[in-house]
Amino acid sequence: MSARPNSDILDLIYAAAFEPALWEPVMERVADAIGGGGGWLSQLSVADGSGGQDDDPMARIDPVWPQRYLDHFTQCNPLHNVPDASAYFRGWTTKVVLDTDIMAKPDLMRTEYYNDFMRPQDVHSVMMFRLARRGDEIAVVNITRPERNGAFSAADVAYAETIHPHLIRAYELGRRFGATRRLSGALTNVLDQSPHGLFLLDDDGRVRHANRIAERMLAQGGALRVSAGRLTAASPADARRLEGLIGRAGTASDGERRVGGSMALATPERRLPLSLTVSSVRAERFSPYAPGHTIMVCVTDLEVGVRVPEQKLRELFGLTPAETKLALAIFDGQTPAEAAETLGISHNTARNQLARVFEKTGVNRQASLVRLITRSVGVELRG
Repeated sequence: MSARPNSDILDLIYAAAFEPALWEPVMERVADAIGGGGGWLSQLSVADGSGGQDDDPMARIDPVWPQRYLDHFTQCNPLHNVPDASAYFRGWTTKVVLDTDIMAKPDLMRTEYYNDFMRPQDVHSVMMFRLARRGDEIAVVNITRPERNGAFSAADVAYAETIHPHLIRAYELGRRFGATRRLSGALTNVLDQSPHGLFLLDDDGRVRHANRIAERMLAQGGALRVSAGRLTAASPADARRLEGLIGRAGTASDGERRVGGSMALATPERRLPLSLTVSSVRAERFSPYAPGHTIMVCVTDLEVGVRVPEQKLRELFGLTPAETKLALAIFDGQTPAEAAETLGISHNTARNQLARVFEKTGVNRQASLVRLITRSVGVELRG
């Protein structure tokens, strides 16, 4: 066996950083190279053994054993658990460790852990690649070895130490990429809740993300479109103006008000134009979509009505169902007299209900009520 890993296994290790399922073949390849059997990428607390999952990356391990470990043996693993975590971490480093570095083999063989967990799986020795520490938890690639293969040799350890830095880097890359992927999914959900079309662009105007409403606007093939990856307008004049707003937002310094500006985007088939606002946003808020500078284009369809989430309005201000219906009628632009007719109540009842709405919301004018509802409750599009 060569003491240097070949390029194939290194490629596989770094591919596992972006596809966690590849940790299984990685551990198989490492085990084969050092005469091992199975493998487990564990992430457990040294204080009490907690933190493991039955879907942790594993290779050549009978699926019944991970759950047995989590149910019982996590509490009695002498190769992992320590009585004093603080003292243990004072001398802890990311390195390759054998079970014999932790305790003498005869002592290990007398433990419940060896006889009831290791031995039934044909495991006699364990090589541990320490990858990272997070608080009391450590991430370790454990490679097992059956007794018939003898002890890990000096050549096996040399090979492991050569490949160890690559495993550390791949694990760290995978952790960062996984966090970014989860953040990207969360941001997508947040952006899709907006009643406006939202485009996230890079400095050159290339679209990095479009929320659900923005994608719908593009699919309609109207005033907005994407050309060569960049957001633009159908009209050449509008396209130049939009490009200018994007350019202004992209070049604003940190000390400036980072707003490109606004514009109306009219089309022959529409009575009212689309309203566009272009601004720069702090890059870290949307880094999963566009590393570096991020520009947001907010598009509002002025022809599409809005609706207020009724239950949220009731809960926020303590309104009764009748008061909520009246407040929504006012929000839709009706006068108290018109609202009374729509709701089938007397004008006097409407006036009394409106007074109670004013009292509960802390405003005293209809225009103020509309602004308060828009700011506090939010609106959703209705087409």
